[in-house]
Amino acid sequence: MRILWKPISTAKPSAIPPGIRRLLLNSGSLTDQLEQCCPQQFNLQLLGKSWQRPLADECRALSLVQGRHALVREIYLQCADTPLVYGRSIIPPRTFSGRERRLAFWGQRSLGDYLFRQPGVIRGQIEIARIPAVSTLGKLARNHIPIDSPLWARRSIFYIQNKPILVVEVFLPGISQCIKNG
Repeated sequence: MRILWKPISTAKPSAIPPGIRRLLLNSGSLTDQLEQCCPQQFNLQLLGKSWQRPLADECRALSLVQGRHALVREIYLQCADTPLVYGRSIIPPRTFSGRERRLAFWGQRSLGDYLFRQPGVIRGQIEIARIPAVSTLGKLARNHIPIDSPLWARRSIFYIQNKPILVVEVFLPGISQCIKNG
């Protein structure tokens, strides 16, 4: 099932649920925003990190030849034990040169903390989409969370010295506790 990603500039804010609109459309660090709404219990759960074939739309976004491998890192950003956001980062092999070699060993730390604090990092256009629960990305995001409805997501490519990293953030139902508290 193909996901229709649209540039944030073409988004109709009224079509986005009011509760997540601010988080979805904000170009700042999502990690920082979530830490503010869950200051004592915010954490990152590393779900996995491995060399694998990215999804077809991820290959298109990064101009990767389909079937080639990239390092895929999957996480939940959580408040206590409640997943708020499913994060998926796709790092092509060409990105692992110079200082960026360390990203292969990033572990439990937030990639957003790194990207938003490095001088010279450029964030490409933010795209948003509704992710059907039956899509591959929808299934990955919900993992063991019972979700039947579509989820909102955003993605963008960050460039570190012209080396790309695609970051996909899928907003889970638990995000509503941040909206109420934030």
